[in-house]
Amino acid sequence: MSPHKDKKSLIVILSVFSLIIFGTYFITLLARGYRPHISQTGISLKSSGLLSATSKPKGAGVYLDDKLITATDDTINLPPDQYFLKIVKDGYFSWQKNINIKKETVFQSDAQLFRSSPDLRPITQTGAINPTVSPDYSRVIYSVASASAAADNGLYLIELASSPLALTKNTPRQISPNYPSIDWSTATFTFSPDSRQVLASFTTSGANYLLSLDSPINFSSLVDVTYKLPLIKDEWKIKEKDLIDAKIAQLPLSIQPAVSTESTRHISISTTDDKILYLSASDSAIPDKILSPPPAQSTQPQARQVKSGNYYVYDVKDDTNFLVGPKSSVQNPFWLYGSNNIVYVENGSIIGIDYDATNKLTIFNGQVETNNVFPWADGTKIIVLTSAYSGSTQNLYAITIR
Repeated sequence: MSPHKDKKSLIVILSVFSLIIFGTYFITLLARGYRPHISQTGISLKSSGLLSATSKPKGAGVYLDDKLITATDDTINLPPDQYFLKIVKDGYFSWQKNINIKKETVFQSDAQLFRSSPDLRPITQTGAINPTVSPDYSRVIYSVASASAAADNGLYLIELASSPLALTKNTPRQISPNYPSIDWSTATFTFSPDSRQVLASFTTSGANYLLSLDSPINFSSLVDVTYKLPLIKDEWKIKEKDLIDAKIAQLPLSIQPAVSTESTRHISISTTDDKILYLSASDSAIPDKILSPPPAQSTQPQARQVKSGNYYVYDVKDDTNFLVGPKSSVQNPFWLYGSNNIVYVENGSIIGIDYDATNKLTIFNGQVETNNVFPWADGTKIIVLTSAYSGSTQNLYAITIR
C-alpha cells in the first residue's frame, strides 16, 4: 500500500475516533442537563437541571408557576431557579410544592395523589367488637356478638397481607365460635410483637388465653395462662425491645438518642426503607451533614432542633429531618405502603401528608376511632371502625383513597 493511502486511512481512523469521543462527550453533557443555547455571540452549551415529574396515578397535568407544561410521567429541562410545582388530575386532590432546580441535578416529584371523593365500603356486616390490628398491620382480630345466627358469633380474623387465592383475599373468617364459658365479645386483645399470637383477656372472669394464629383454635386448646402472665409480658417486652433496637441501629449514631424507645408503634420505617418516622424522646440537636447529602437533597425547611413529644421523619439517604407534628395532633401515624406518605388521625379526621411535611390534606372527614384506623396491605385503602349513622352497629369499612 502506498504512503499516500496509508496517510489517508490514518486520517479516516483518527476522524472517526475523534467523532466518537466528541459524540460521547456531547451525550454526557446532554445527560447532565446541558442544552445548546443560541445568542448574538453564537452557539454555546448552557447548564440546566432536570425535573422528573412522576405521579400515582399517571397522566396528571404538570404546572410550573401556574403554567401547564406537560403531563406525568415526563422529564423536563429547566434553567436553575425556584419554581412552584403543581400536579393536577381530575378526581384527585392537587399536589404542590416549592422546588429548587439545580444545574446538573434531577428533582424527582414522585407525587402521590389522593382521591377527592374516597369510596367507602363495608368489610364486616354483623358488627366488629374490639378490633385490634397487629404490629405489622398484617392482621386484624375482632369479635362478633348478637348476629342473626348464634353460630356466627365468635372470634374473627382478617388477613390484610396479599393472598395467592383471590377468593379468600382479605375476607373475614371465624377462627373460633363462642363457648358456654367464653364469650369473645367481652375480651380485649393484644398481639405479640411478631404478630403470630394474641392474648385474649377477660375482665369479668379474670381469665387470659394465649391464642396461636398459626394453628386451629378449639376449646380443648384454650388454657388459662393467667398464672404465667407476667412471664409472657416480660418475653414480649424483650422481643419488642429487640425490634426497636434493630430499627434504631439503621440510623446514624448522632440521631439515635432522639428516637423514642417507648413502643414499636412510635418508630417505623417507610416501605422504601430510607425514611424513618419517630417520636422524639428528648430535646436534642441533629448535627449538620451527618452524611454526605446527594446533590438533589430536599430543599424543604428542616427541623434539626428536635423537641420531645413531636413526630419527625428522618431521611437516611438525604440526611434531612422534618417535623410532622406534636403527638397530641399526630395520632396513630403510619406509612402508606408504596409511597413516602404518612397517614394519621387528627381530631377525628384522617390526614395524609408527605414525609417532608408538605401537602397536608384531609383524606376522610368522618368521626372515626383513633386507634382503629390502619392501612390496607397494598396502600390503596384505609380501614376504619365506624357506623353508618348514629346509634347503628359499628363495622369495619375500607376507604379507597388512591
